[in-house]
Amino acid sequence: MEKTERQAASAPLKARIMLAHAYFQRVANANGIDILHVKGYAFGPEVYRPERHSTDVDLLVRPSHVDRFVQALIAQGWSIQAHFETGSVFEHAMTLHHDAWGLTDIHRFFPGLGENRERVFEQLWLARTTRDIAHRPCTVPSVLDARVIVVLHRARAAAKYSSDLKYLNEIMSYSEWERVHDRALELHSGIAYAAAMGHLAAYRGHRDYLLWKAVSTKVPPYLLWFARVRSARGIAEKARVIRNIALVNEDHLAM
Repeated sequence: MEKTERQAASAPLKARIMLAHAYFQRVANANGIDILHVKGYAFGPEVYRPERHSTDVDLLVRPSHVDRFVQALIAQGWSIQAHFETGSVFEHAMTLHHDAWGLTDIHRFFPGLGENRERVFEQLWLARTTRDIAHRPCTVPSVLDARVIVVLHRARAAAKYSSDLKYLNEIMSYSEWERVHDRALELHSGIAYAAAMGHLAAYRGHRDYLLWKAVSTKVPPYLLWFARVRSARGIAEKARVIRNIALVNEDHLAM
C-alpha cells in the first residue's frame, strides 16, 4: 500500500468518511455531475441525533449521470463490490470500494420515492441546500426532504432504524410532521411513508403493498420473492425476477 493509502486507511473512521464526502463532491463538480449526499454526516442535528455515527458514504446521483459518475470513480481506483442488480431487493444502490477511502453506496434512486426517478431527483435538486463537510460545501437535500428520506429508510428496516424516527418525534412538532407527510405525497412516496409509520393497511389494494409489507416486517424469503414478482412492472421484468431466484448472488457471496 502506498504512503497516502496507509495514511488514509489509518485515519479515524469519522475523519475518513467526512473527507470522503468532500472528495466525492470534488469529483462530481469536476465532471458536471449532480449528486446529493444523503444520510450519515450529510444530515445535521435537525435530522439525526448528534452522536449518531456512520461507516460509509451514501450518495444519491441524478439517474442520467450515474454511469458517468461510476466510470469517473473507477478511473480513480474504485472497484465495484456489489452491482445495482445484486445490492438489494430494490436494486437501487451500487457499492464501491477503494483501498484508501473505504466503501460508498451510489444510489440511482431511493426506495420509496416516486417511480419517475428523474422527476423525483429534480424535485429534490430544486430544493437542495449545501452543508460543509470537511470544509467543502456539499450538496444535500433540504431539511424537509432529508426528514422524508429518514422516514422512508425506516420502512425498509423498521427495527434497525427506529431510533432515527424516535429522534424525529422528539424534536419535531405536529405541524412539522404535517409538512413531512405532505412532502412525501408530493414526492409520490405515500405507500413507503405509510409502511414506515404503521399505516400500510391503507394501501392494501396497491400493487406494491406486499413488497413494502415484506421489507418492513419479518417474512419468509419465499414471500419476499413473491412480493418482488408481483411488484415488477411488465412481463419481461417479472420474468427477470423469477430467473434471479435460481441464481447465486455472486456479489454477496464474495463479500
